[in-house]
Amino acid sequence: MNKTFVKKITAAALSLTLLVTVFSACGKEQKEYEPDSTGTPTQTQAASPVNPLTGEADFPADAVGKRPIAVMVENSPEARPQWGLSTPDVVIEGVVEGGITRMMWLYANVNDIPKVGPTRSARHDYVELAEGLDAIYVHFGGSTYAYNTIKNDKVDDIDGMYDGKYFARDKSRNVASEHTAYTTGDKLQSAIENMEIRTEAKDGYTTPFTFASEKRTLPGGACTSVLAVFSGNYKHTFKYNTQDGLYYNYMNSKEMKDADGTTMAAANVLILYTNVSSVSGSSSGHKDWDLTGGTGVYVSNGTYQNIKWSKGSSSDATSQLKLTDESGATLQLNTGKMWIGFVPADNSGSTVIS
Repeated sequence: MNKTFVKKITAAALSLTLLVTVFSACGKEQKEYEPDSTGTPTQTQAASPVNPLTGEADFPADAVGKRPIAVMVENSPEARPQWGLSTPDVVIEGVVEGGITRMMWLYANVNDIPKVGPTRSARHDYVELAEGLDAIYVHFGGSTYAYNTIKNDKVDDIDGMYDGKYFARDKSRNVASEHTAYTTGDKLQSAIENMEIRTEAKDGYTTPFTFASEKRTLPGGACTSVLAVFSGNYKHTFKYNTQDGLYYNYMNSKEMKDADGTTMAAANVLILYTNVSSVSGSSSGHKDWDLTGGTGVYVSNGTYQNIKWSKGSSSDATSQLKLTDESGATLQLNTGKMWIGFVPADNSGSTVIS
């Protein structure tokens, strides 16, 4: 065969291959545009980052994979109404000495933290819960037991007693000084940078909760109201609002409002029963929660279901909080903010679902 003729055929074949490749590439690019119901092409949007504590979309890309911030806030009468009460992604509340409760507010993005407080002292159970979330722990002082846990476990913390420049005081309420401290996201961001605190979450800690792809109706039945009892003076009733699908918090039958007048509300209410005992040798009556696990109730979307939870012993405080249904399958939460109450198991009979 004539060599010149072969070269021409080869060149033609190569040109055809390149042409096909170009059109194929264009076809792949066209797949980024999908027709809507009217047949008009629309551009497909990439899935936006999700808040790991609420499951909600449109989470800032620069906050993805970062450690959550856990802020200790008091709940005594002198502290109410708290600054920023309606803003946390997750509120964890439990009983401490004297039957009072204290709260730990969790934020997935430090930039979402407004003026929050009154910030108050650490308790060891909260420190261990923060460890299980790989959270940066924020507090103002602490019990001996909490400080021992922070020291022994090398917990990254920002403490108003020693890092006071990252806190301030609001004395406008005419209450004792211990009820006046607060902090902000800007102050905490400065603390994290200046103290060179690790910001990237450890492997395995970036998704602490599992969220359902679609809003769930829970299998236990209807729940338009749920009462959780910590002690005689600390009782929460969460009432369901069908308009927005949220449960509004009434403490001792009175709306629990933020300092700006907003009533605290959550899409998810979890009551986790734990055995509570007095810390041996504590002259102040400090409490110890059994964080190895137990039963509980999950309330969301006007319904409820019975659940189980576990974490692990204090010897492994970094173990994560795990939520399951009664069969042991991972609990699928609805998206939205969350309130988690570690309620004394002795008060489980006082829980009222209606």
